[in-house]
Amino acid sequence: MTSEFGSTPPKRELILSAFDMACVVHQNPGMWTDAGDQTHRYTDVEYWIELAQTLEASGFDILFLADVLGFYDVYGGSREAALRTAAQAPVADPLMMISAMSAATRTLSFGATVSSTYELPYKFAKTMTTLDHLTKGRVAWNIVTSYQQSAAVNLGLTQQISHDERYEIAEEFMEVCYKLWESSWEEDAVVRDRARGVFTEPSKVHDINHQGNYFTVPGAHLGEPSPQRTPFLFQAGASARGRKFAAKHAEAVFLVGVNPHDVRPVVDHYRMLAAEQGRDPRSLKLIMMLTPIVAETDEAAHAKLRQVQTHAQVDAALALWGGWTGVDLSGADPDKPLDQFQGDGIRAFSDMLTRVDSELVWTPRKLAEWLCVGGMSASITGSPSTIVDHFEEWVEVADVDGFNIARVTNFDTFRDFGELITPELRRRGLIRAENRCEPTSLRELILGQARLRDDHPGAAHRPTTAAAAPRKVPPTTIRIAPRNVGLLVTLTANDDTAPELESWLSEMHAHALDETGTTTWYAIRLSDTQFAIYDTFADEDGRQSHIHGKIVKSLREHQQELLAEPPTIRQVDLLAVKSVLAAR
Repeated sequence: MTSEFGSTPPKRELILSAFDMACVVHQNPGMWTDAGDQTHRYTDVEYWIELAQTLEASGFDILFLADVLGFYDVYGGSREAALRTAAQAPVADPLMMISAMSAATRTLSFGATVSSTYELPYKFAKTMTTLDHLTKGRVAWNIVTSYQQSAAVNLGLTQQISHDERYEIAEEFMEVCYKLWESSWEEDAVVRDRARGVFTEPSKVHDINHQGNYFTVPGAHLGEPSPQRTPFLFQAGASARGRKFAAKHAEAVFLVGVNPHDVRPVVDHYRMLAAEQGRDPRSLKLIMMLTPIVAETDEAAHAKLRQVQTHAQVDAALALWGGWTGVDLSGADPDKPLDQFQGDGIRAFSDMLTRVDSELVWTPRKLAEWLCVGGMSASITGSPSTIVDHFEEWVEVADVDGFNIARVTNFDTFRDFGELITPELRRRGLIRAENRCEPTSLRELILGQARLRDDHPGAAHRPTTAAAAPRKVPPTTIRIAPRNVGLLVTLTANDDTAPELESWLSEMHAHALDETGTTTWYAIRLSDTQFAIYDTFADEDGRQSHIHGKIVKSLREHQQELLAEPPTIRQVDLLAVKSVLAAR
């Protein structure tokens, strides 16, 4: 085999998402005190129209809106700090402004966060179908299960539902929604036959007859099929259960992290879990949250960062920190090291902060200054060239598909991005050379088709006549164990040798079962002529045994007759997710 491990991957167009929230302070505690910030206008529809038009002009694909359903009240045991500093309170409903923004734009798409824990799927399906119609397919749902105790007690519960049960509810919620969106109305149910006086053929609208553990929905969907039917699906699960849910249902996952080398194993983990679900792992897009501070030169950008940090509010930052982590830093001396606090929780986050800057003595004040630029995720300060270099490092090292850009202030963060960073991205061929003129659905933009892919679980709920054909080369799990080392091999056949390559992969499955060092082995069809093998091994000895085993020898023997080009081989390091996998 010819290995290209270590070579630079081919450039691909990045997904550009803007990350915001219908509130004053999102991931930027204290920045509302900057005289130029406009976020106090978040209750005005004109504010949202101006934001959407700014993003569209700056080359963004999506405006992604976060949401919470409760106050951040861990810090000091109350909501006082969050209210005083506008830390995600007050907050508006992210769904309400989407119609206005879509009417004022042509190509920008909109993602909204809605919790499956506190919605009813029958009504929610109608809401999203309506938005998909009104936006012409430019809408997405970020699926969350909600974690705040303050939300639970105000939404009819005495206490928060346990973490794993919230995901069980979400699984059934998705099943009901897929049935309503994908199978209730046939594609040609709406006929609009004026001569017969028939708008919809009743025989083509079907009850879903769902009876489950959490929901009973006997009837039919109230909305006719929309451009995407199922809205584009986002998720951001960070726990082991959340990642498994995301790998099954999401079409794109938002990631948070500070270092591309640390994030890479997380990306590989998601792709591996997607393969276990029978999905093409490359169809799951990974989008990294990042906050840029940009100016014409590196020096000017760092001067801008110093000015930004003068607005950081310690109480606001620690109120958000408490909500995100469950760690209450109230009562701390803002200028003494964080090790003034004891406990496993604070030690774990101190370790994370050490990876951000190992030379800095972290104090609550320093933590607040860091959090004011992008919360708990990556940020970069510099010239357009410096920032795009950093983008390319994330793509090459972490293998992400795009970026979720968080604001420092509105509208300056996104205007600066459009004026300075967008031209550099275009110059390097990382995004389209110019703004799109023709509107398209979000799924068409990202995945090349308006409807769910055939290997997505939602597609299984389509009527039998439209169901996907059985996979000829199914993913095969040999056994589950902690995975330390993996190989991802891409195989491209000639047009006339794809059937033979597919047969060869099926034959190799039997050999994989005999390899004692192999933990899992997947054969995946990516396109008409492209296939992939995803191997994982318990240790390096297992990988070496595989490399010198029957499968590799057979591929060397047959690659000239089967392949259009040498296989691409990449080693995947999974050590960083071993403990997560072992706990599954």
